[in-house]
Amino acid sequence: MVRISSKMLLATAIVSPFIASVPARAQHMNAAEAPCRSAGSGAEFAGCLSIAAKDADIALNEASRRILSVLSPQARQEFEDAQRTWRNYRDLACAAERNLYDGGTGGNAAYPACLEAVTRHRIVDLKAAYWWKVEKFGG
Repeated sequence: MVRISSKMLLATAIVSPFIASVPARAQHMNAAEAPCRSAGSGAEFAGCLSIAAKDADIALNEASRRILSVLSPQARQEFEDAQRTWRNYRDLACAAERNLYDGGTGGNAAYPACLEAVTRHRIVDLKAAYWWKVEKFGG
């Protein structure tokens, strides 16, 4: 049985209205701003997208590190809880997008493309919300 903490429920309640207001972005690998558009074969495309997803995760971790460095202990805990909830959402949403391919090879590219795009968008959202504090207090 899966246990959901009250913090997780609160974070979901807070985040859900915002997620619902964002247009669906299925098929991230076909988006105009997707990286690797010029990659050759399907395997090269999937490999390039995997590298792009890892790079996006590194950038997210760096932005998170800088944000955490300027937060109070309470705000730090809230941020970390929100990030855990967001990562769970991202992983589930991207798995669902991959599964649109019913085990076909398109899923090999769809999953990392989704991870990269959703992570990149998260960085933009975090900077919009927190970056003023990083700039003010030097994170």
